[in-house]
Amino acid sequence: MEFQRARRERPHIDIAPLVDIIFLLLIFFMVGASFIKPSIKMELPSAEQEEQSDKSSVIITADKEGHLFINKEHIDTGNLENALKEKMDTTGKYEVIFRGDKKIQYELFVSVLDKAKSAGALSFSVEHE
Repeated sequence: MEFQRARRERPHIDIAPLVDIIFLLLIFFMVGASFIKPSIKMELPSAEQEEQSDKSSVIITADKEGHLFINKEHIDTGNLENALKEKMDTTGKYEVIFRGDKKIQYELFVSVLDKAKSAGALSFSVEHE
């Protein structure tokens, strides 16, 4: 008498979930790697056309040595906030326009912006030549 052996199915691995996981990891690393940049080198563009500024606005000018001027009058950096407040109150314009040399330190620009906002400026714009 001959006995039948139970047939064993060969084990197999379903690779569809494995492919899905690998695909998701690939997308994750591609998106993550695109945001990693060690440094951004840029040159700011200059505009060909510019708007004319209102002459009654308060204009702050900074030269390459870091000296500040309000409407062509030299002003000390420590006294900038008070002088701005006084100028804005006398002119009635609470708009500040900043003109700066391209070699000024960014820290100076941020300081002027901060002092203009704390002096009561409603708008702050940057003008170039």
